[in-house]
Amino acid sequence: MITPSLRRWIFLCPVLAAFLAGPCPAQAGCTAFVMRGGGALFLAKNLDWPVGEGLVCVNKKDVSKEAFGDGSFAPLRWTSKYGSVTFNQFGREFPLGGMNEEGLVIEELSALADYPPPDGRPALNEFQWTQYHLDTCRSVKEVLKSAAGIRVARLLFGVHYLIADRKGNAAVVEFSKVRMVSYSGDSLPVAVLSNDTYEQSLRNLSFHRGFGGERVVSSGPESGERFVRAAAALREYGSLGQRPILDQAFVILKSVAQEDTQWSIAYSIPRRLVFFKTRDHRRYKIIPLEALDFSCRLPALILPVTTESAGNLLRDLVPYDPEENRRLLVSVFRALRDAGELDEPFPDATVQQMAAYPETCGCRKSASEKRVFNPRGYLEIPLASSPPPLGIRPNPVASGYRTSVRRK
Repeated sequence: MITPSLRRWIFLCPVLAAFLAGPCPAQAGCTAFVMRGGGALFLAKNLDWPVGEGLVCVNKKDVSKEAFGDGSFAPLRWTSKYGSVTFNQFGREFPLGGMNEEGLVIEELSALADYPPPDGRPALNEFQWTQYHLDTCRSVKEVLKSAAGIRVARLLFGVHYLIADRKGNAAVVEFSKVRMVSYSGDSLPVAVLSNDTYEQSLRNLSFHRGFGGERVVSSGPESGERFVRAAAALREYGSLGQRPILDQAFVILKSVAQEDTQWSIAYSIPRRLVFFKTRDHRRYKIIPLEALDFSCRLPALILPVTTESAGNLLRDLVPYDPEENRRLLVSVFRALRDAGELDEPFPDATVQQMAAYPETCGCRKSASEKRVFNPRGYLEIPLASSPPPLGIRPNPVASGYRTSVRRK
């Protein structure tokens, strides 16, 4: 419920920022929300965007990285502490969202954004902001503390972020008046995000029935309409809770989907399971993080988001292929250019540099001293109980989900 005091605060503090077009245009774009019920906790998101290509990436821990850049800012440097599974459309290490092994989930959506100018803090782009925090944080509290000490240097788009952790905490992070603004706890009464600023969305929500106003919930495609529709559906589920929460998460995603919805993802946070569907393949695809070995002694793994496989996808994951990464980037930027989604041509040289960027990230020496790869690139460990070659734990069992793969 939007309280009168919060509504006054919403009206008195308008957000001013410059809109930068990006994945999920505001008039018909992405929607994300955090959903709770029966001890379960999900963060779910639709990617609404002209391009459906992408990679599911298994990112390793103990990997040293330096932020991608053109030399115009001091790059952030870090070493990953946690492994993660991410959804990447602009190449490996540039995710749109994902979950790490500690159950931290971050998803970006395009929005009004006024990023800070250079100010002495180390910087990284809007996609690596997500990867950095998945690499180094395990809670919303840690993300908010860490984010205050770094700066986003725009690579492509204006974005904001919805974040959730295993304890049920959630936050929204945005950029307004050249500073970071965050909402959590009491300032996040509704854990939903679309493409308007969170403040604008709350203001619009306060006019609707059940949230302090008299307007009825509409079925339109605008950002504000989708925000209200998702908030109302979550409120209704909280009071009724008849359908299993996973199924209801996808029902809500369907209710806010657009003609160009490409992916629908639901992260089961306490169980560390990723469920997703794609535009052309509507059966559940599942990746259990508990069954993955995130040691950097093993190759990073990838899988096309558009795979036809369904069910548990562990055995579909394959070692990272730099050429596959390059092909994805070239194809995505060509499709965006043809669709008129880029304000100006993106340099081919930068696309190639992004494609090659993962090769600049290296396994920390102490973590890689014992790795031995055979000619096929698979790890060989001279132990009696060596792990499977693809970075999957022996006999993976993911909270009751079968490990067999059903093909559509």
